[in-house]
Amino acid sequence: MHRTTMKHTITLVLLLVCAVVVAQPLTPEQAVAIALEHNHGIRLAKLDARTAELLNNAGNAGMLPTLDANGFYSIDNSSTKQTFFSGEVREADNADSRVLDGALALNWTVFDGLAMFAAKDRLEALEQIGRTELRQQMEATVYEVLTGYYLTVQLASAVRVQEEGLRTSRERLKIVETGQRVGSSSGLQVVQARLDLSADSAALLDLMQQRTMALNRLNTLLGRAPDTPLEVAGSIAPAEDLDLDAVQRDARAGNTALQQARQQQLLADLSVKQLRGALFPRIDVYGNYGYTRSTSAVGFLQSNTQLGPDYGVRVSVPLFRGLQANRAVQVARITREQAAIGTELAQLQLEQQVLDGWTAYTTARQRVALEEANLAGIRKQVDVALESYRVGMITAVELRDVQQSLIDAENRLLMAQFEAKAAELQLKWLAGRLV
Repeated sequence: MHRTTMKHTITLVLLLVCAVVVAQPLTPEQAVAIALEHNHGIRLAKLDARTAELLNNAGNAGMLPTLDANGFYSIDNSSTKQTFFSGEVREADNADSRVLDGALALNWTVFDGLAMFAAKDRLEALEQIGRTELRQQMEATVYEVLTGYYLTVQLASAVRVQEEGLRTSRERLKIVETGQRVGSSSGLQVVQARLDLSADSAALLDLMQQRTMALNRLNTLLGRAPDTPLEVAGSIAPAEDLDLDAVQRDARAGNTALQQARQQQLLADLSVKQLRGALFPRIDVYGNYGYTRSTSAVGFLQSNTQLGPDYGVRVSVPLFRGLQANRAVQVARITREQAAIGTELAQLQLEQQVLDGWTAYTTARQRVALEEANLAGIRKQVDVALESYRVGMITAVELRDVQQSLIDAENRLLMAQFEAKAAELQLKWLAGRLV
């Protein structure tokens, strides 16, 4: 009996521990860690970056020699008639002729106008662009996860505010129903109280729907099933103190969009160098080691066998190719100029985004301080108004106004806190600090 009691006790303790663990809310840091590992966009970007890394090698740039094994075997059964100057005639139907040929062919381009070196640098630039695009995807995902997380917190808090307002509406309905029974309230007041309670209930349902949809989207960003149970923090963390000069300096150095524009400009310059190589002579070193055996039923030789190497240098000088190479270089130069303009545009846009984000950040923080001061006074008014309504000192309309003012003030504060946090995250994103 004692063992059974102990087992039940241990089981109960384990269940309680599990319940506590499950009830622990997900922190923003944990959400980011999960997204960096499981988000589908990041996983795809990692594969793209890995592909660019694998393609960046000397072989793809044309720097390494090529070695091929070639071979063929042919049979010819043609009817043959050979007439010699001596007057001799040799003729055979379906004369059998066989050739067996095999060779190892080595070719190495040792000079191509330095195009191979430009190609290798271009592959290096493409790999760097792949890493930058991966970081861009990671930063964008972290921003979406954190803003989605804090939006969920804001909506969950708004639900609690609305539930508090709903309790006030229920208390008001009880007061007027009691007053109707004793004759101090009219039926019209009861009807109005019920209508207001219904409106508050509908508003609560709408907020709950928004909260559920925000949770579903957050789970999707985390790479999980949308209906995965998820608990978030109870409040939005205050926005951190940022310095505009530091944000601007970090943005110029670490913003991935600007880095990618600069890398695209470098890539366009390397494309010009690579295409320019087609205008220069090309030098190849080649070597073959082959085996050839041929047999013939008619002719001078009954069989012939060859075995051994041959090697040499091949020089190819482009004289005229329809001006294709020149046109390709000119087009590449235009592309390079466009990339340079794109870099300047990205720089200007980044400066604007930082200043706009800073304006939103400072304004939202000011709103947070203002709404916190307003909310403290309104909360006191609600308590006083409800008691005054209970004793008949104010009307139902006045109580409703005070009640709605509290809900509006709570929601304004929540929205200001969310906007301040979102503006902080955007500035960190622009400055390359999110990842």
